[in-house]
Amino acid sequence: MSGGLLVVLLVLPGAAAWAGGSGDGALRMTVTVDGRSDSAERPPAVRVGAQVVKRYLLENLGEAQVYGVRVVDPGVPGGAVRCPRQRLAALGELECVARFRALPGVRLATARARGDVPSLDVLSSATARSGYVGVAGGLTLTERVSVGGGRAAVTYTVANRGNQVLHAVRVEDTALPLGPGAVDCGGRAGTVPLLPPGASVRCTATVLRPPGTHRSTGLATGSDRVPTLDAGGAPVPAPTLTARSSAAFTIPAPPGGAGVGGGSGGSGASGGSVRGGVAGVGGVGGGSGVAGVPGTSGGAGVAGAAGGAGTGAGAAGAGTAGAGTGAGGAPGAPAVPGAPAAVPGGVPQAVPPNAPPSVPRAAPTPVPPTPARTAGSVPAAPSQGVPETVPGIGDRQQQQQDQQRQQRQRAEAVPDDEGFLGRLRRRAREAHEFGVVAMLLLLLIPAAVAAALLGSRVK
Repeated sequence: MSGGLLVVLLVLPGAAAWAGGSGDGALRMTVTVDGRSDSAERPPAVRVGAQVVKRYLLENLGEAQVYGVRVVDPGVPGGAVRCPRQRLAALGELECVARFRALPGVRLATARARGDVPSLDVLSSATARSGYVGVAGGLTLTERVSVGGGRAAVTYTVANRGNQVLHAVRVEDTALPLGPGAVDCGGRAGTVPLLPPGASVRCTATVLRPPGTHRSTGLATGSDRVPTLDAGGAPVPAPTLTARSSAAFTIPAPPGGAGVGGGSGGSGASGGSVRGGVAGVGGVGGGSGVAGVPGTSGGAGVAGAAGGAGTGAGAAGAGTAGAGTGAGGAPGAPAVPGAPAAVPGGVPQAVPPNAPPSVPRAAPTPVPPTPARTAGSVPAAPSQGVPETVPGIGDRQQQQQDQQRQQRQRAEAVPDDEGFLGRLRRRAREAHEFGVVAMLLLLLIPAAVAAALLGSRVK
């Protein structure tokens, strides 16, 4: 009875193949990718660059031990599958592991496991198919700037270099002051709804900037909306893809126009300091003509608005009146005998009413020109006149008035920024004029004191 039962057990399906040894089906292999065992039918999505973990579970269904187990998988970069250096016992299990970074695209491959059975001199093997899908969201952005008419036209080019469709790609600039809707992407305000793999779209924007160097910093964002798995098999939401670009550009300054000339007439030109002058008083033309007195050089003129400097010059001649000329202004009017002489700034010089018009007047003492002030300021023009002293008329009151007027004019002609040498020269001239008065005071004061003492003694 026992012998018959043993024969029945040997002829049972599956039992006879492994009894006492190992056949072709004694080694079996199962592969999981990031925890998924059905990767051959449904390969999991893995973000490109993320870690992929493949586990190879080897089972020995035979009664003989398997030595030197090794696994070769074309889906692993370099075939780096690590297996423990130990034998696979009969009816035992063994696990090999491979870790690597995900590559883009569909990565399906068939792995093969092998082992030796020395006791039976056979080679035991097994195969399994597995893989994953590498999700590559490749968003890129470039830009180009063209300048003209004080405006900058920026062209942004957004492209999809990945293997998935990108959704709601938005383009903006973080450096330029662009308002809402300023970026035009094919008729849409700064947004590309769908961007297939390998496609690109141009977006444009125009901005007005002041002269100088500026920088544009483009920013593009979007998503492929594909969830993936991590190395442990946990789901990972789709990230926001970002691309940046940058470009520097220069807005040139507008071409400068020519300086505006001074007003017409004797006001002179503008721009630098204007060195104007008082026209010399000429002689009065008669039957035979009286020689005119040469005119004197005028004092410093006023600074004009723009342009060159004008100079006034006295003219000497028989019966000819001197005239001042100005660059950028009209020639000065000829002087009329007996009329007030023209001075820069349009201030006429007073003439005493009792001076005969036909008698020439003496030339005044020249006054040094006033230094020009800084550009943009218009100093008051000194009123340098022609002395009104007429030879042969002994009117002391008129002479005192003339001296007082000349002193007042010279006091007004002193500039605020007069230097040390200019002040010294002016004091020297005033001392010469004051000498006569000082001498009189030195003579009169002792006389007055003596008269007072003599009067007190008489009393």
